[in-house]
Amino acid sequence: MSKVAIVCAFDTYFDRVRMLRTYFEQKQDEVCVVTSDFSHRNKQSMKYLSGADHLVHAFPYSKNLSIQRLFSHYMLARNMKKKLEEIRPDVIYCLVPANSLAKMMAQYKREHPEVKLYFDVIDLWPEAMPIEKYLSLPPFQYWRKLRDKYLPAADQVFTECALYQDVLGQKDNQKFKTLYWARPELPCSFADLISEEEVHFVYLGSINNIIDIDFIVDFLTHCNQYKPSFLHIIGEGESKAVLVQKLEEAHVPVIDHKKVFEQEKKQAIFDQCNYALNIMKESVVVGLTMKSLDYWCGGVPIINTIPADTARLVEEFQIGFNIDRENLDAVAQRVCSTPLSEQFEQRENCRKVYQEFFRGGSFANTLKSTGL
Repeated sequence: MSKVAIVCAFDTYFDRVRMLRTYFEQKQDEVCVVTSDFSHRNKQSMKYLSGADHLVHAFPYSKNLSIQRLFSHYMLARNMKKKLEEIRPDVIYCLVPANSLAKMMAQYKREHPEVKLYFDVIDLWPEAMPIEKYLSLPPFQYWRKLRDKYLPAADQVFTECALYQDVLGQKDNQKFKTLYWARPELPCSFADLISEEEVHFVYLGSINNIIDIDFIVDFLTHCNQYKPSFLHIIGEGESKAVLVQKLEEAHVPVIDHKKVFEQEKKQAIFDQCNYALNIMKESVVVGLTMKSLDYWCGGVPIINTIPADTARLVEEFQIGFNIDRENLDAVAQRVCSTPLSEQFEQRENCRKVYQEFFRGGSFANTLKSTGL
């Protein structure tokens, strides 16, 4: 039995933290979760977070791109290192970002070489942000190097998708291994209510600055030329009003379900929708999205712009269509002419892919394969 410390800076990553906690506890390890007392999602302090054992103080910040945020992360990472000095774990499993955590955990490993250190890269900052033209500027180079310089200090590095290993220049490094997102949910009962007379799309999640709104509007406008098209929205976000307004101007009806968290309620919406939108700006570096897991669990094939891991799954298992500016109209025609029989096959394929690659068993097997 080992004493395991799971270190995570953000409440937005706690689905993965809870999966990790379950894995270690099933091995009879003693587990504690160290996280921040500041909610990155809500931008406010917290006194309690389900699944967390230690809330470490973080300085508040209001903007995602700000010096205040970088300072907050750096001080948080330093304070988390101090907390680990109190806990004295045998194993540290650290989720990255925050990039400053890579530096502080590497320092802890250097001071305590007997400790096993695992990094889990589940996002790339700043590469995953829509700021491509600024990435060469010194502040962003420093931010990136905080991560890249210290990842090799770990005994093992997991990445959320294979694409990240390419971006990090570690594709052939045996120390790096892909650990896909996993979800505890099983596909729930469903009723296929889709029609050949209309085509309904669904978008799930926050509509923010990494979503390609213009691409979505162009695609749905093309679809609307071939068949009456509708967009269901599940979620909010700072760019939602812009998307809704542009779709209204393009005469594409929007059905706004607002925020929905219950799986059964989301499934009732998915049952009405032919396809789901998995569309981000081209500059965003991501190989897999959490929303795609929700879509596949719900049996909804995707219209996809995400490259690498997701594009390969879509192509290999026939779970939707990959799309870009070059084939936008061709995909719109294909979507609007796909018979229901083929759509039903795609929906079944989605559930199979979810079960095979993204359930807890696959997650645990990947961890076990490294001896963790």
